Amino acid sequence: MNKIDVTLDELDNFTKEYLLDLPVPSVVGFQGSLGAGKTTIIKNIIKNLEIEEMVTSPTFNIVRSYKKDDLDVYHVDLYRISSIHEFYDLDLPLFKENTLFFIEWSDLLPAANLDNWRLIKIEVIDEKTRKIEY
Repeated sequence: MNKIDVTLDELDNFTKEYLLDLPVPSVVGFQGSLGAGKTTIIKNIIKNLEIEEMVTSPTFNIVRSYKKDDLDVYHVDLYRISSIHEFYDLDLPLFKENTLFFIEWSDLLPAANLDNWRLIKIEVIDEKTRKIEY
């Protein structure tokens, strides 16, 4: 895995470079403490996919979806999920053709369920800097 320290000013460059290496379909799990920047990074990725819709946190909706041409992009927040069964009940089209999934709190799922997922781990260094492992 790669590790990089990223400030908010450098986030745009990081997400553009990350997207260049992201195959479609993909499922990307995000892990990090509350306030680490999971939503901020996902919002920036979606912006760099040139999706013009307002991107908001799916904490209460659990899933938000966006569309760019024939690409379906899903932003999922598992913070309120209490079991793997609730996750399965969402019936998400993971790895379906032309889909990208960005899933916050993927560490709440058993590790065995993360096969074929890419993971991004975020650690708070200070108020403006995060260590991103990907």
